[in-house]
Amino acid sequence: MTNWSWRGVARIVAGRPGGVRRPAAFLFAASVIASLVAPPFLTMSNLAALLTSSSFLVVVAVGEAFVIMVGMIDLGVESMLAAAGMFVAWQTVFYAVPAPLAVAATLAAGAGIGVVAGLLVARGGIPSFIVTLAAYWGIRGVALLFNGGNYISPYAATPPRPFGFSGIAGTVAGFPVLILISLVIVVGAQLVMSFTPLGNWIRATGSNENAARAVGIRTDMVKVLVLAVSGFMAALAGIMITAWQDSIYPLTGQGDSLQAIAGVILGGIPFNGGRGTIVGAALGVLVIGVISDVIVLIGLPALYEYIFVAAILILAGLQARMASAK
Repeated sequence: MTNWSWRGVARIVAGRPGGVRRPAAFLFAASVIASLVAPPFLTMSNLAALLTSSSFLVVVAVGEAFVIMVGMIDLGVESMLAAAGMFVAWQTVFYAVPAPLAVAATLAAGAGIGVVAGLLVARGGIPSFIVTLAAYWGIRGVALLFNGGNYISPYAATPPRPFGFSGIAGTVAGFPVLILISLVIVVGAQLVMSFTPLGNWIRATGSNENAARAVGIRTDMVKVLVLAVSGFMAALAGIMITAWQDSIYPLTGQGDSLQAIAGVILGGIPFNGGRGTIVGAALGVLVIGVISDVIVLIGLPALYEYIFVAAILILAGLQARMASAK
């Protein structure tokens, strides 16, 4: 094919900049390849397991998508996930705090830490990379402080005390609740981004902060809000994974920050923000989930996941460049 033809194909696959066509195409291609190299991939049990195990990263990526849409980055989400899981388990197991109260306190703490990070960025003038990198280390330290660096399970107390929120790892009419939660989060976040003034403010701030500020958008407030959303989502993911594992480790979620960022980028949201969709970010995460699943199914070492994800990220970048070429 000629160079012009390749560019035409790239534009068709990519669709409009920031749309869902490109991540959907990547997910479709990854699924087709997965079904060919590992026939068990298409079984209902495997697909349910894939969606369940990806639900935590999908929720984290939704928060990360809000942040990147503004042109910032949040490197602390994996530490927030672990600390939130440790915090909610610590409350329910060691102090018998009712599950609804423990969950609410954990979500509030996640959002509150996000607010503090946002204020440091917006009012303190510190780059989000530095603030959230500090949060990565600091919050990881907080996770290690709970229970002296040891894991927490219902059996950490005598007599054993169940978490009380483990039901979210169950099913409703045969449908996994964890998948349902992630689906509701994605749909709700996309509705906010598409049909509310907040979505317009976020895109405007990411596209041109000075212009957004000139037309009256409170860009500092937007930055604080998106980091609060990211903290809330990471805390929710921590609660979800704690219920799923029926235990939580201080180092749970290692690598999730970079995987969430990779999913967002695969989903069509550029690093400088300003455009993209939440649905696309979720599809980007599922591409990573498919890669991880196939690696397990064919018996390759887990380290190959990083190599394949890196290759797909480069491919996504090249495809986006061809699609935007005139």
